[in-house]
Amino acid sequence: MSIDALLTQIEGTGASHWIAKANHLFMAGLQVVHVIGFILLLASLLLISLRLLGLVFTSQAIPQVARGTTRLLWLGLALAVISGAIMFIGAPKHYFYNPAFGTKMLLLAVSVIVQATLFARVALSEEPHPVLARVGVGLALAFWFAVSLAGRAIGFV
Repeated sequence: MSIDALLTQIEGTGASHWIAKANHLFMAGLQVVHVIGFILLLASLLLISLRLLGLVFTSQAIPQVARGTTRLLWLGLALAVISGAIMFIGAPKHYFYNPAFGTKMLLLAVSVIVQATLFARVALSEEPHPVLARVGVGLALAFWFAVSLAGRAIGFV
């Protein structure tokens, strides 16, 4: 089955028809949830990143700060992914053939891998190596902000 056939099949589902024909406020609400998800994710990431760099919460252990922020980070990711999937189902061809969407999905996959491996390893360490902490922080922030920028570009490409 080709990609186009799969997208046509998704477009032909009842869910896709319902989403596509829903009140414009429904889609606007989904977009708000999507943005809130990314705000939660990025704010959490920024807090733990600042702690890793020794700029805030220096009296608290890194793993303690990481536990508090990680829950919000994954909640934000869940909100963004679920709302994004619903928006995609409503117009799969519109999104799939948009170059910014493909870039966003690639960056999203890389971001999740960086978050789940390198950054998580650094954030769970009592005293991570300073170079590893800076690299982990830099990569995580760069990729997640790139995901957000690519997502913003979807509406303009």
